[in-house]
Formats: sequence, C-alpha cells, structure tokens
Amino acid sequence: MRNQDNNHAGMLAHQEEDAAHWLADTRRRIRAAADEGRRLVIEGSGSRQDFAGVPQGERLSLRAYRGIVHYEPDDLVITVRAGTPLADVQQGLAQHGQMLGFEPPLRPGATVGGAVALGWSGPRRPFAGALRDHLLGVRMLDGEGRLLRFGGQVVKNVAGFDVARLMAGSLGVLGPLLEVSLRVLPRPSVERSAVLAATPAQALQLMQALPIGPGLLTAAAHVQDRLYLRSAGSLACVQAFLARQGGQCMEPDAAQAFWSEFTDQTHACFTPPTDGLRLWRISLRPGAAVLPSELAVPCAIDWAGALRWVWAPASAAGGLVAWARAHGGHATLWAHASARERHGGVFQALPAPVMRLHQRLKQVFDPRGVFNVGRMYPQF
Repeated sequence: MRNQDNNHAGMLAHQEEDAAHWLADTRRRIRAAADEGRRLVIEGSGSRQDFAGVPQGERLSLRAYRGIVHYEPDDLVITVRAGTPLADVQQGLAQHGQMLGFEPPLRPGATVGGAVALGWSGPRRPFAGALRDHLLGVRMLDGEGRLLRFGGQVVKNVAGFDVARLMAGSLGVLGPLLEVSLRVLPRPSVERSAVLAATPAQALQLMQALPIGPGLLTAAAHVQDRLYLRSAGSLACVQAFLARQGGQCMEPDAAQAFWSEFTDQTHACFTPPTDGLRLWRISLRPGAAVLPSELAVPCAIDWAGALRWVWAPASAAGGLVAWARAHGGHATLWAHASARERHGGVFQALPAPVMRLHQRLKQVFDPRGVFNVGRMYPQF
C-alpha cells in the first residue's frame, strides 16, 4: 500500500514538473510573438475549429496543460487545467454523484478550456444557469505573457466586477486560459423524460407556460415534431409533473441517448436537409414567436423556447438577423459557413458602443494583437 502511495505521489510530482516546464515555455513563446509582431492561434482539441472566424498564426495548443488542480466534493467546486478533457472531468464528478450544471457538449476530445472559450451551455441552461454562471475563477496569460488570476475557488470569493466571466464565450481573443474554477451540482438521483407530438407553435405555447429556473423541469426541447421534457426530483413528483404535461414516458436509456445526441449535436436534425444550407443559432427573449417559414427551415427549439436552431441559405442572413433583433435576441452563423462568410464574421454586428467596449477589452488584455485575431470579429 505504501509503495502504491509513493508511486502515485511520484507521478503527481512528475506531472507538476511537466506543467511548470510547459507554462514557462509558453510564456516565452508569447513574449517572443509580441516582440516580433507574430500572431498565435489558441486551441484545445480543435473540435470547433470549424466555427467562427479563421485566425492566422502559429498554433498554441493547450492540450498538454491538463489535470485536476483541486477538487473537494463537499465544496461543490472543481479547479482544472484548461487542456483537461471534459469527459475526464465529467467522469470524475460522476464518481461523487456530481456534474457540471451547464451541461456542455461532449464532442470527442473537447477540453474544459475550449468549453469555456466557446461558452456553449446545453439544455439544462434555463433551469440551472449558463456556463458563465458556474464560472467562479480563471487563471490565464495575457498578450505580454503575464500570469493573471480573476475570481476564486469558492463561491463566496466572487464579488465586485467579475472579470472571470468575461472568458465565457471569449473564443481565446483575450488570451489563453490556464485554469478554471467551476461550480458543480449534485447529480439528480431521479431524472425522467417524456415525449409528445407537437408542432413548433404548439411546443412553444406549452414550453413558454412552463416554470423556468430551479425546480422539477431540467430540459425542454422540440425536435422533428416531438416535444421532449425532462424532469428531476423525487420519483413521485417527477412522474406527476410529466403526467400533467401529457405524452409518453421514455425508457431511461432511450432518454439518455436522446439528450446526449441532442446536446452533442449528433442528432439527425443537425444534418443539413439539403445541400447549400447553413445552420443558424438564434437566441431570443422568452415568449418569442415561431420563426416565419419563409426565412428558414426549423431544426430544433431548446432552452424552453429561448434558443432556435434553423437551416437557411446564405441569402437569408439579413432576414434572420433582423428577425432576431426584433425579438430581443441575436443570430449566429453556427455551422456549414463558407470560407468567405467565416472571414466576414459569423456573429451579428454589435451596436457601436458595445463594439468599442470589446475593442478596449482586447487592447487591455492583448495590446499587441497576438491572440486569435479574426476569430470573433474580423478586426480583432
């Protein structure tokens, strides 16, 4: 037993030594790039290099900087290095009956840092909070190679202007994340799903009448004329809640398979129905109406109606953006964009004051434009 403990301690010491060497080398690379006017492209596993703009420069991979830094299940907080695979984190949390509440997609090789940089929250978002709500602290490097730390490793440390949450969805334009501290949630002991036939209009009417926030409901999504509802709590309460909504209860294995495919976007609805279509992600205020059929082909509805996935040709871009604005939201060209569209920017244009704020943040964190230039917006 003592030999096993010694071997484990030795392995951890070796990992820490490797991490220290990687960090020192990375800081030197960043400083050299800044001094020589070169650019670096930050990546984790590269699982979403097909999204957003196409930055040019040398690859700066974070995959080698991995491992759990601190995890005490009773604290409901985990701190991990950015290159750690999401699957490893989820597996470790599951051993203690816990999970990441923002339900990130588990694409092959996806890393924690990549998930935070992308800012993608799954179906549990309206009921448990977005990724940024679970992000308590970060450790990162700026464009001069300096180490920065924001937030903390416990919930009570988060106060004042929460800079750490700027990193959720930042796509690496402010600098590479080194470590992230995330709030975790207890895994429900009972979680069941039901499915019922519904048109998009019928599904929205039902979803928009359901309670949002902590409670029995943990997901509500519409796919291919079927409304899927997921509920967690005591078995009696869950069964009664789903029975009131109507529909047919799903076998647990079938329900798990559906929610995994839907969250990870491997479900058939995320396959283009015809050639030449783009996948758009439209985030809207609660209560928004059904998207007009002349604008796009519906793919799916998530977040109890606040998130729409649609297929549309390139010519529909202006109409989709205008419709999203009119309904208090924004549209993003998510997948299957052409190279020209990606270079032009896949995000809806920001109001001038907000864009100036983005530019000022970029100037503060990366004054010499080293990181991921062109990834979020063409100009930075």
